[in-house]
Amino acid sequence: MAAGPDLIFVGQVTIDDVVPAEPGPWRRAVGGSALYAIAGARLWIDPARIGIATRTGRGYPFDLEGILKEAGVGHTAIIPIAGEHLIEWLIYEEDGSRRSLPRNLAARDVGAEGSPTLQPFYDVLLGISPTASDIPPAWLPAPAVHLCPQVGTRHRDSLAVLKDKAGWISVDPSPHYSRKLDAAGLADFLCGAAAFLPSAQEVRPLLESMTPIQAAEILHKVGFPEVVLKRGAEPTIIAVDGIGISMQVTPVTIVDPTGAGDSFCGAYAANRLLGHDPVESVRRAAISAALVVGCSGAEQALGLTLPAR
Repeated sequence: MAAGPDLIFVGQVTIDDVVPAEPGPWRRAVGGSALYAIAGARLWIDPARIGIATRTGRGYPFDLEGILKEAGVGHTAIIPIAGEHLIEWLIYEEDGSRRSLPRNLAARDVGAEGSPTLQPFYDVLLGISPTASDIPPAWLPAPAVHLCPQVGTRHRDSLAVLKDKAGWISVDPSPHYSRKLDAAGLADFLCGAAAFLPSAQEVRPLLESMTPIQAAEILHKVGFPEVVLKRGAEPTIIAVDGIGISMQVTPVTIVDPTGAGDSFCGAYAANRLLGHDPVESVRRAAISAALVVGCSGAEQALGLTLPAR
């Protein structure tokens, strides 16, 4: 029997209808946090060592198996579901920012964050959101697992499944739950995670009352062995071994900001698997993110290679 993957990604794939900032036709593209995380990871490890557990719903139009095979990914678990797959408009602005809107009729009644009208969107999103229960049993135990952003209780559910079945687990949280919890609540909700990899927006309430280093150190103190706070062009904050460290970010030209955080997390997980310490892993993760924002779309990101040294 073939050995399972060394690094498993559990996360979503999406259908992205991309609307450019410049007047012109929109295009349909494959996307999703799991694909961008893999794009970041495969720059550092043989993609044959990578596995993905994801779901595709009714109407999913892409040859996902073929895309992953082209990227060299060695292990795929693509679970079909009966529900409709989520389609999102990705609307880009002239300043480089973007926003997303659900295109599915079943998910379109979206109001302000936290209002009851978000539930239809959550229902569709949850349908395509995998958990660790979607990982083939033959792949476990695994040396490392990365949980891409998920809503609801998906991360907590996955961590419960992976107890004693993964050597190291990292989590990239969703703001839909992370902004509702304090540091201790996050540590409890994500019990079992070795590395907590939020962006600034995902721990925004903490940053309203303390500095980024203080926030990372508190998250580390309450139970996360490794905390990496992603802050875009601002310095990345690492809290490990009882101390907080600020790492400068090298400015880069951004073609498309989509996937920056996901590719950073994927590269971080890959480099921790390789045995690099958190600081070196962050340095390498920043290289992956810089390459990904310099291209456009998940398929192009999955074909990236490291520049010759």
